[in-house]
Amino acid sequence: MTSLRRSLIVLAALALAGLISIAVAWRTLADSTVVALQLPYAVSGVIGGVAVLGFALGLLAVQASRRREAIERAQFNRLVVASADLLAQLQVERTR
Repeated sequence: MTSLRRSLIVLAALALAGLISIAVAWRTLADSTVVALQLPYAVSGVIGGVAVLGFALGLLAVQASRRREAIERAQFNRLVVASADLLAQLQVERTR
């Protein structure tokens, strides 16, 4: 398994954990009408879940950007190698 695939799986699991945290906290908030009892769940569950979800999605965006740039670098390197080969071939034909 590649490190990219591993990191995507870990970040997706982290995002899912954030969503589950939000859902559990929301469900617990809905069960009570007393604000004093809702506040701890709102702070730790909902806000914490949103923070974890935002962190995971931010890192997923960074990974996607790095992957795109790596693909572009590889394509550019292939173009440079192909151009150098073509130039070398043209110089060999000129010397004949």
